[in-house]
Amino acid sequence: MEINNNSQLSSIYQSSKNQGADTTHSNQLSNNHSSADKVTLSQAGLIAETKFQEVADQYDPTNMSYNELTRMSSELQLDGLITSQEGLAMRAPPSRDFDADEKYDVLALARKSVEFDQSIGTAQNKDAQLRANVLDVLERLQS
Repeated sequence: MEINNNSQLSSIYQSSKNQGADTTHSNQLSNNHSSADKVTLSQAGLIAETKFQEVADQYDPTNMSYNELTRMSSELQLDGLITSQEGLAMRAPPSRDFDADEKYDVLALARKSVEFDQSIGTAQNKDAQLRANVLDVLERLQS
């Protein structure tokens, strides 16, 4: 299974956390093919969460260079944790003339972009939603 965005990861992770909570519902599902799907999704969710945590352990979005950001976004994308569009949005250059090895606060810059989108009323357009998704990913990595 390929996870294409953060909301899918959260949904799958939630289903794996809640799997044992309703045994009656689980028993009812075991009589058809849906239970196999649920087990597969739960396993995929756990694997995705593990991969996400491995990336989070390697990088600090509040203090990273553009080169590190590029490596991190590539890892997330290759692991199927973000889409290619989110990867491109994440790798937006911080300024016109920047040093790719100089560290900066990627998370703060992403927050400013989303706040700007909200301030001018464009938070619902496609590009703004992409920037909001990137912010969500960076915040999850930070926490």
